[in-house]
Amino acid sequence: MGRAKKRADIVIFRTGASHIQENAIIIVEAKRYEIKAADKNLGEEQLKSYMAASSSCRFGLWVGAERKAFEKLTSGEMSVVTDIPRAGEDRPRRPERKDLQVVHDLTSVFRRCHNYIHVNGGQQKAEAFHEMLKLIFCKMYDEDESGLELNFAVDPKEQRSESGRRRLKEDRIEPLFEEVKKRFPYIFEEDEHIKLEPHVLAYVVSEMQYISLTDTETDVKGAAYEELVGQNLRGDRGEYFTPRNVCDMTVKMIQAMFSQDQLTSLKVLDCCCGTGGFLVSWIDNLRHVLREQEIARGTKNIEGRIRERIRNTCARSLFGLDINPFLVRTAQMNLVMHGDGSTNVFRVDSTRSPSEWTEDARRKVPFGKVDVVLTNPPFGAEVIIDDAHVLDRYELRKWEARTPRMALPAEQLFVETAMTFLKEGGILGIVLPDGILNNPSLQFIRSWVLRRGRLIGSIDLPKETFAVSGGVNNPSVLLVQKFTTAELKQADAGIMDRNHMVFMSSPHTAGIDKRGNPIFLRHPDGRQIVDEDGNKFLDDEIAAISDRFTDWWQENRA
Repeated sequence: MGRAKKRADIVIFRTGASHIQENAIIIVEAKRYEIKAADKNLGEEQLKSYMAASSSCRFGLWVGAERKAFEKLTSGEMSVVTDIPRAGEDRPRRPERKDLQVVHDLTSVFRRCHNYIHVNGGQQKAEAFHEMLKLIFCKMYDEDESGLELNFAVDPKEQRSESGRRRLKEDRIEPLFEEVKKRFPYIFEEDEHIKLEPHVLAYVVSEMQYISLTDTETDVKGAAYEELVGQNLRGDRGEYFTPRNVCDMTVKMIQAMFSQDQLTSLKVLDCCCGTGGFLVSWIDNLRHVLREQEIARGTKNIEGRIRERIRNTCARSLFGLDINPFLVRTAQMNLVMHGDGSTNVFRVDSTRSPSEWTEDARRKVPFGKVDVVLTNPPFGAEVIIDDAHVLDRYELRKWEARTPRMALPAEQLFVETAMTFLKEGGILGIVLPDGILNNPSLQFIRSWVLRRGRLIGSIDLPKETFAVSGGVNNPSVLLVQKFTTAELKQADAGIMDRNHMVFMSSPHTAGIDKRGNPIFLRHPDGRQIVDEDGNKFLDDEIAAISDRFTDWWQENRA
């Protein structure tokens, strides 16, 4: 370029041609996520200058905070297009089913689409999130039901004109959403519609149109979705995203207490499910068990059989409750992305009697008959329950008190709430602030727990565990087994088994520092430990607890 010599990030040449500038037909500039297209030095103008300096270059792709494709016209003008051409083709086109590709990272795509809706669609982040959900559903439905020609796709000519973008919305995407509402009436209201302007909709469709959401691995979809959720979860009512390592640790410990043959028949519930983290973790860890079973059985279509078993198990035995309608919808979508169970997530106040729930929730949720409750109740001084009508249902209101308590923080009341869902001998895994376990003024809660169930495990988590979501500063996980009727009578009579073993652990690291940045394992001299491919290992002691518990349980169970 004049006297200067520049290096492009990726250059595509004509097949068989020597790799010189005159033979370049496509140039790609790939930037860090925070770099914006309008950046003076690293933005889209840099790409355009490279294209202009290469006589044969027809297309360019710029990827950073956004993803933008350009075609150099014969006049030298740079025209915006949907994408660069596929291999063996001379121009971009609307994709067909055969063009869909499995991807190994959806996070950047979801993030770009969500932020584009937020910035260019004039929507608040939460509203942008809901619009994004609608389009993800449309995309998944299109992959399931369309023929060779896809509806969730945009032709470059359509994207360049207002009439074309309007046809995309009115003729293909809106009818798709109508079908989505029929399939998921428990997620979307009948009068909902897509609120995006045609140009914003066309951008999102162009970003996602070549991806196969159906065939992309569940873990990849889940990770991308969970990050999207994390951007939109404010914690206004003490609702915080439970870190995946905490969910997996708790789930694996509880699953280790049952035989593998029992796992698909267990009724599992989260009584304040939030975004569905514990339920998703249960599905994912169950999936690993089922894969081992199907391999041992010699099943031919292993993945198909696993999907079928997961879907049936979830429909029969997985349940979620939350009072927040935003979180209910978020959890439902999360479960759809992970294999399903979305039909059993309900908007109810689980501190209230089932007689006050919706008819559907009352009919489906097995109150008092659940095998496993996994939950992370809302924390904070702003989440106080002071409704006497609600409090009168609870023993904790009067337990070891001279006069009935007039209010209780939600995290304290939910200890008893969770136990009421369990059947005799059922297992509770709950995230709690350390204060409940060691504050002298909360002795009455510990007393109640020990008179209503057997303490199995107590894990004191690092302070940094919730650094990303902003949750409780001093968290613990408690495992409790609910007493049988006979054991309860003995406990009320003061006859307690004080000889049983309790698993206790205090991991020092959570894989992140106090600012939420990842930390990695290091050699004594400070060098990071890497595998043969150069991959680093998170310094996360929480992840190792479940294996230790499994060994302990096998040695000490009755």
